[in-house]
Amino acid sequence: MKTLVLLDSHAILHRAYHALPPFKSKKTGEPTGGLYGFSTMLLKVIKDLKPDYIAAALDLPEPTFRDVLYKEYKGKRPEAEDDLVSQLKRLPQLIGAFGIKAFSAPGFEADDVLGTLAENLKKIKDLKIIIVSGDADVLQLVDGEKVLVYTMRRGMEDTVIYDEDKVKERFGFPPDALPDFKGLKGDPSDNIIGVKGIGEKTATDIIKNYGTLENLYKKLEQNSPPGAAGILKDRVVQILLEHKGDAFFSKTLATIRRDAPVEFGLEKVKFEINLGKLKEMFEELGFEALIKRLEGFAVQSIF
Repeated sequence: MKTLVLLDSHAILHRAYHALPPFKSKKTGEPTGGLYGFSTMLLKVIKDLKPDYIAAALDLPEPTFRDVLYKEYKGKRPEAEDDLVSQLKRLPQLIGAFGIKAFSAPGFEADDVLGTLAENLKKIKDLKIIIVSGDADVLQLVDGEKVLVYTMRRGMEDTVIYDEDKVKERFGFPPDALPDFKGLKGDPSDNIIGVKGIGEKTATDIIKNYGTLENLYKKLEQNSPPGAAGILKDRVVQILLEHKGDAFFSKTLATIRRDAPVEFGLEKVKFEINLGKLKEMFEELGFEALIKRLEGFAVQSIF
């Protein structure tokens, strides 16, 4: 069994930036806290998961199809701080120093790139795919034991791997129902409205009992036999029927696409850590503690 690691690069950097105190490179004077956390996380991933292949997904600055569909998408997020922006610009260079190839697709988010790669590559026999992210959105991509998500619970060191059972344990329903759940509950972090008046508990109960929005609305609209709506109170049924359009539109926004135009070959992302180039990058950024950790990788590579 071979292991492919897919990096949700910007999500990891965002998580690191907010989890660690800010500090700067003594050599260049640039802010480096997020880049340091990203590097720490990636070294941990390499040590823990021992990947045969690694690929990184990156967001592009131009609008995505979600921005075109809904101009208020992510509209309530504060503007990124200058220190974060400068580190996001540096991120591709750092990824390259690790010896990792990055992928993106115009009009799509990094999540859609991850979804496309996972969808296409999970068909390969004897290949396990592990998505590394700081964002719970990608949990909808979990597929049995074939596609897993490695993420952080707190800070950068407390990590957990989600398989399908662990997603069900957390939410009460399977991974592929997460977009339906967000279609009802919404997602304030992305400014996805959901159905006004439906909170997390009600949305969870609905998805656990009906599975998908399509099945839910089929039951509600047919109401055949009478009372098919089951657990739902009349008030909730009325709200759902009045906001059917919002529910399905929100589900569309929350659904990670699997058809991003990405040219990808597994043979192109075979991983071998580039110790020399990475050490140079760490020296430039002032990551003395991480340079010492690289010595351990050098010893491992000899054997």
